[in-house]
Amino acid sequence: MNKPATREEKDRQIRREARATFILFAICFVWHVGWAFGLSGTGIRVAGLPLWWLLSTPGVFVVAVIGVVYLLKKVFVDMDFEEGGADNDR
Repeated sequence: MNKPATREEKDRQIRREARATFILFAICFVWHVGWAFGLSGTGIRVAGLPLWWLLSTPGVFVVAVIGVVYLLKKVFVDMDFEEGGADNDR
């Protein structure tokens, strides 16, 4: 993807990145709460730990890491926020 050049393109990219980050947060929240409440009454255990805990707590970490890697590769763009370049330091 090309780097945004105009102020409007930069603003659009910033909103896109913020929206994608919020969507990842929502996915992680639903994953964590869904597995925790969905399996909490089953009593299933794996290696002495409740299945709901294994899927909700370490599972959400894995989902978050995969999501962040995706965001970094496909959504985020490295761009300069300075409008005037190096002359605009003051």
